[in-house]
Amino acid sequence: MIISFVPTHRKITLIPVFMLLLMLSNASKATEGGGSNYLPGFYGDFSMAVFPDPGTYFNNFFAAYQDTSTETGSLLEMPGIIHVTDQKILGGQFIVGLYPGLLASKDHAGSNNHNRVGLGDFYFVPGGLNWKWQNITAFLFEGIVAPTGRFELGDFNTGRNYWTFDHNLQLTLNLPGDNELSMDIGYMNNLINPATDYKSGDEFHFDYTAGHYFTSTIGIGVTGSYYQQVTQDISSHGLNVAQAVQATSLGPVIMYTPRLNEQDVSLSLKWLREFDVTGRAPQEYLVFRIFTPF
Repeated sequence: MIISFVPTHRKITLIPVFMLLLMLSNASKATEGGGSNYLPGFYGDFSMAVFPDPGTYFNNFFAAYQDTSTETGSLLEMPGIIHVTDQKILGGQFIVGLYPGLLASKDHAGSNNHNRVGLGDFYFVPGGLNWKWQNITAFLFEGIVAPTGRFELGDFNTGRNYWTFDHNLQLTLNLPGDNELSMDIGYMNNLINPATDYKSGDEFHFDYTAGHYFTSTIGIGVTGSYYQQVTQDISSHGLNVAQAVQATSLGPVIMYTPRLNEQDVSLSLKWLREFDVTGRAPQEYLVFRIFTPF
């Protein structure tokens, strides 16, 4: 999970973890092994393009997700570190981030009886630029998924064993009446898995949140996503090339920012359920985030 941190008094952003991350539902039929380095809706959150003042920030990201038949599922923990620099390039503030991950996954579909706990694939942002205008904020960044997780050919794994380059543009629009619309447009290029010589197709994702702030510390909204695999998988070893996948998700999100030990601690909770899914089993997701300055 992209992914993300939650705004402090509407100033702290949600960097998508963009999700990002680790879909290991092996009963699925999209991309190699039935998964993706994208998690639907995990970019969409409050003030996703808005960043805090320069400094270093800690973001602990926890996600639980499974298919709707509950036969496959995963728990993902990603303690992220975000550094907002005071450097500007082309007028935009320069930002970097790193999200290592620990994954616990199961697959009990059909005759399968697999369980695995281990290091997942890292997600990092080597660079991004943040621009701020009157009521519009933009964040243009490159996210990279590195194949750091466990992978053995023919086994049940916690990594996907290929690099993914995730190009993203995020926008946050402040609307009248303490309302907000945030969105992320992303395109993912997947490289070849060297262990299988299999290349998963490119993926498009669109994520959004429409929210209302009841106070400066409490926000409630609707979040969702649209995802589509836009190019076919390629295999040079006669493996079955997976059917391209398409999915839509929708659900509620709530943000709360108490002040503890003279620090703003931002909490975010969302639930998403997929519908109109083709190419794999529909999923549902529960995501919880904690963000605080160091």
